[in-house]
Amino acid sequence: MIKKTLSTLLLSSFAVMALETGDAVPQAIQDELKLENNQTYVIDFFASWCKSCKKELPLVEKVAQENVTHIIGVNVDKKEEDGKKFVADLGLTFPIIYDNDKKLVEAFDPMGFPAIYYVKDGKVVNVIFGAVNDIDEQIKKDMQELK
Repeated sequence: MIKKTLSTLLLSSFAVMALETGDAVPQAIQDELKLENNQTYVIDFFASWCKSCKKELPLVEKVAQENVTHIIGVNVDKKEEDGKKFVADLGLTFPIIYDNDKKLVEAFDPMGFPAIYYVKDGKVVNVIFGAVNDIDEQIKKDMQELK
């Protein structure tokens, strides 16, 4: 009985933590991502097994190269070496966090991959789930609207 109650509490705490538009990002998660106030970030959750991620990430890299916004990638592969190979193969240069302990993916709790969260001043201001054609243009448009 106690085990079942503890399991239920643990599972419900993860569900409560799922971040949606308008939610404040918990300070521990902001610290993990090294977010600063007065900045807008694009946080891109991806994995090597995600075909849409492989298609979108070079376009996200293009935005990173243009210095349109701060981009942080969060790789959710089970094996960090798979994620590192994927990142190297795509030539990504923006900061990547390898979420080995799954703290970030559990906090944000994306509905699928790729998942892009816009975070401004510590709050989620927009979310994009799934593949988007011309994601680079979409990010640039969104960033203009968030200024």
